Amino acid sequence: MAEEATTSTDQSQDVSEPHGEAQQTDWEAKYREAVSHSRKWEQRAKDNSAAAVELEKLKESSLSEAEKTAKRLKELETENTAMKAERQHAEWAAQVSKDTGVPVELLHGDSLEAMSEYAKKLDQWAHPKPKGMPNQGGKPAHPAKGQETRDFVNRMFSD
Repeated sequence: MAEEATTSTDQSQDVSEPHGEAQQTDWEAKYREAVSHSRKWEQRAKDNSAAAVELEKLKESSLSEAEKTAKRLKELETENTAMKAERQHAEWAAQVSKDTGVPVELLHGDSLEAMSEYAKKLDQWAHPKPKGMPNQGGKPAHPAKGQETRDFVNRMFSD
């Protein structure tokens, strides 16, 4: 019997009224009300979206020919500027690639100097200089043993 009472209170919670009266909450009705409210606002949003598209079309049709031409001219100028910048970037990349041997695909930067610096860093990374040979390619600091004797003998017999 106690289990039946516990089960019935678990399924629906009692909410006390200020006058001591108990009222059960209908959660299913609250759910339906929330769904209904949500659908109403969803429909309003769809209606507003359609109205915004229609308004944009109306504004577009009411523009004069001069306004349409000005708008199109502005779009073309923006596109032209972007294409010029892209072409300049490609020219710089080709020049740096030719000078350094670094492939164009690996270069990036917003100026010729930035690309050159990046290419130098890539080249140093790809072709590191050998370490441990501080005087590579230069003359030795001290002559080899017996070098003075050889020089003396060569001077004696060369005349």
